[in-house]
Amino acid sequence: MWLICLIWCRAKLNSQQRNIGGLRSPSDSIIDVTALILCGGRGERLRPLTDEIPKPLLSVNGRPLLAYLMRHLHDRGIRDFLFCTGYKAEMFEEFAHQSASCAWRIRCQNAGEADIAERLRAAQQLVHGRALVCYGDTLADVDLAELRRVHETRRVEATLTVFPYRSPFGIVAADEDNMATGFEEKPQLPYWVNIGFMLCEPTAFARLRPGTDFPTFLEHLARERTLGVHRHLGRHWTANTEQELRDLATQLRNPFNQQDDHDTEQT
Repeated sequence: MWLICLIWCRAKLNSQQRNIGGLRSPSDSIIDVTALILCGGRGERLRPLTDEIPKPLLSVNGRPLLAYLMRHLHDRGIRDFLFCTGYKAEMFEEFAHQSASCAWRIRCQNAGEADIAERLRAAQQLVHGRALVCYGDTLADVDLAELRRVHETRRVEATLTVFPYRSPFGIVAADEDNMATGFEEKPQLPYWVNIGFMLCEPTAFARLRPGTDFPTFLEHLARERTLGVHRHLGRHWTANTEQELRDLATQLRNPFNQQDDHDTEQT
């Protein structure tokens, strides 16, 4: 199955290369940005699948999960990809080698067993200009042109994409007499979760210090009022269990960008 995934990536990439002229107009794409894709985690919750294959390279309908993300980014103008690896780094190097094409550039930076912040620090020397930080196991039909627009309008150092948080449990409402007054199954709560797709200026990465973890880095940017938020109300997928991986395969049977014209974004 792993070989099949690599063969599909190369065939798909060659097809994309022939169709570069069909990309959206520059006003609806994001160019001159390096995609930093975080691929170093062990994916513990998906063991034993991840004992052999790292999570971003797990097959979904015969394609690596990472291939869906790269297709989405490539179709919106991104040509420079940097995999921030660690666990089973050699498999990402092989994936990059098998996916080689003049349609894009793929590089790998192996930081070993490290926090996200350390992976970004290690990758910093290879990035010149803006970067889009993405999780290698997270898919979303984020409007990157709109993300860029709000980022530039706010003149911040980084803009983080967030998604509404939906409770995994049913919520019970009760009155003062401890009598149930209502029940709502897995409602959307008034909170937002970080889904990556963080557009960063070089000055943001300059704030990374040795020993600083990723949450602390984000908190520092927030305190300095230089971290913006882009609220994504479109589609979002991730898979942390085998059941979620099967559900994801069902949802992705239609082309990834089929509903892009109907995306909804809120800033």
